[in-house]
Amino acid sequence: MDRIQNHPILGESPVGKSVTFTYDGRELTGYEGEPIAMALKVNGIMIHRYTAKRHEPRGIFCDIGRCTDCVMVVDGQPNVRTCITPLRAGMKVEMQYGAGAKPFDEAGADASAESTGKDAREEKRS
Repeated sequence: MDRIQNHPILGESPVGKSVTFTYDGRELTGYEGEPIAMALKVNGIMIHRYTAKRHEPRGIFCDIGRCTDCVMVVDGQPNVRTCITPLRAGMKVEMQYGAGAKPFDEAGADASAESTGKDAREEKRS
């Protein structure tokens, strides 16, 4: 995949030192200083998080830090806007599920308590 050459907020994309980082335990490479989302895109990663209520996938939408579709858990910190956060060597980037890094099936009661959408209401009727 191609890199974004000129970011609307961050300006010209840095083409510099190649660094490694991890995404869900997998080692990937990117350029130091480029947005994390760009490094993920180049590595074929387009889904950044799953919504809390409906568990729907989200990825880059606005690409300028205004929405929250690109938020991920970075170095243990949830809700990091990856479209405007510069990549550093050794970063640990994880998919975000609701408000954390644990997939919904591993999150246990927290995930089922968050599910207040139509599916949960239909289960109660059955």
